[in-house]
Amino acid sequence: MTRLQARSVVVVVLLLASLGLVVLNQSGQLDFVKGVLAVPLTAIQRGVAALTQGAVGVFRSDPEAEALRARNAELEAQVAELQNRIVGYQEDEANLRILASLLDYARTAPEHSYVAANVIGRDTSPFLSYIFLDIGSDAGVRRDMPVVTNEGLVGLVVELHCCAAKVRLITDPDSAIQARLQNSRDEGVVVGQLAGGLELQYLSQQAELNPGDVVLTSGVSGRVPAGISLGKISAVQRLDYEVLQKAIVAPGVDFTRLEIVLIITNFTPVDLGPLGEPAPAP
Repeated sequence: MTRLQARSVVVVVLLLASLGLVVLNQSGQLDFVKGVLAVPLTAIQRGVAALTQGAVGVFRSDPEAEALRARNAELEAQVAELQNRIVGYQEDEANLRILASLLDYARTAPEHSYVAANVIGRDTSPFLSYIFLDIGSDAGVRRDMPVVTNEGLVGLVVELHCCAAKVRLITDPDSAIQARLQNSRDEGVVVGQLAGGLELQYLSQQAELNPGDVVLTSGVSGRVPAGISLGKISAVQRLDYEVLQKAIVAPGVDFTRLEIVLIITNFTPVDLGPLGEPAPAP
């Protein structure tokens, strides 16, 4: 029998079976069979319906779930706000510590008047050492006013605007401050270096100095008050064939971490230039 003949036989059998089922159904002889099959089919249909409803419920908007999501988003926003507040409080605490140390310093020198200023900028040049403050002439700041912290002398005001001031740090190569050793009382000049350090120069060979000695402003030039810390000697450079000796000074101020400083507003620099000039001929 060929494949075509086999397919024809199957078709004929299915047609005859279909006709037989139709005749049996019309005669009522299939009622019993349908009753027997109805029970399991109904159970299967209910199960399928339950699964379908469950799947639809996953994608259906649940008011309680929406409310929970909204509440969760609200709580997350509150947590973020509280975290920002904590950061702000920590920053305020740090500023208060700085201000407290500056206040303690001001109490040690009550003869001076001070105004506090925030450091708002720094000179980016590797050969210059300047900072910029957020107050200027409108706050009574004037050129050449000394700038200090509780750690010592920071520098001098060199430029002014109404609301800002430029300060040359004592580590700038153009800075030269008359200085005195606290112990021996020998005097010299603290000069800023290109690398950002300090060097004590113009000391006689007879001057007694040792690492750890404190270096203060002498006030001799009249540019800054006397007795402000400049730093401590870290190394001595003494050569027998030279007339003078030098010393490396470690600054007392950490210039990389300056945030708030004090400007001494009641100190008036003294110009000693004319006093050293010869009197005009009569």
